Amino acid sequence: MQKKKLSLALKIFIALVLAIVAGLVFQNQADILTTYVKPFGTIFLNLLKFIIVPVVLCSIMDGILSMKDIKKVGSIGIKTVIYYFCTTAFAITIGLLFANIAKGAFPLIETSNLTYEASEPISFMTTFVNIFPSNFFEPMVNANMLQVIVIAIIVGFGIILAGKDGEVVAKAIHSLNVVFVKCMDMIIKLSPIAVFCLLCPVVADNGAEIVGSLAKVLGVAYVCYIIHSICIYSISVKLFANLSPIKFFKEMMPAIMFAF
Repeated sequence: MQKKKLSLALKIFIALVLAIVAGLVFQNQADILTTYVKPFGTIFLNLLKFIIVPVVLCSIMDGILSMKDIKKVGSIGIKTVIYYFCTTAFAITIGLLFANIAKGAFPLIETSNLTYEASEPISFMTTFVNIFPSNFFEPMVNANMLQVIVIAIIVGFGIILAGKDGEVVAKAIHSLNVVFVKCMDMIIKLSPIAVFCLLCPVVADNGAEIVGSLAKVLGVAYVCYIIHSICIYSISVKLFANLSPIKFFKEMMPAIMFAF
């Protein structure tokens, strides 16, 4: 009988617990953990930064090309933007409400020696203009995601308008999207190791107190997440996708644990 493999979500949770335990046990060796363990977590973060731009670029272009109709893309795009603004507004409201309710439970941080000089505000038009890139490669190098999305949309539309001449490019982009998604899958499978390597030195350096502080912050955050999920996402997937919220969250659990 084949043994059932542990899910990625469970592996991440186990790594989280082990990191806390190991950090508390090796508090006297915090420097060693920071020098020889934390770098493996940093490698994971570097890999994520490396893969995110090509994944976003190719997945958006591939999605646009799969519709084969600019009008259809525009209609879905407008609905997506409206949905994004609405869900973000709810998320901000819930977050601010619970942060103000629970702020008395959070540990105070010494700020007397900190200074901050506010920079000059950027106008709306300047912000709007900066969304559109002046160079094809610069947004990818700097991971400017708004400009990367604009590039993906423009190039995707161009390939559609090119008709048969763009079919070869469309197939290549689809293949690249598949390849980069597979690369992302490989990187995400390393997340339990990364969680351990990143959290363990933090616990060792700060002691048990940091665990309690993180638990309070994460506890309040996850109350907000759950409320937002039940009130917004459950209703959304049921109304717009006619999908069971339970099935939706079950399929999303690895991503949820990865974010945690």
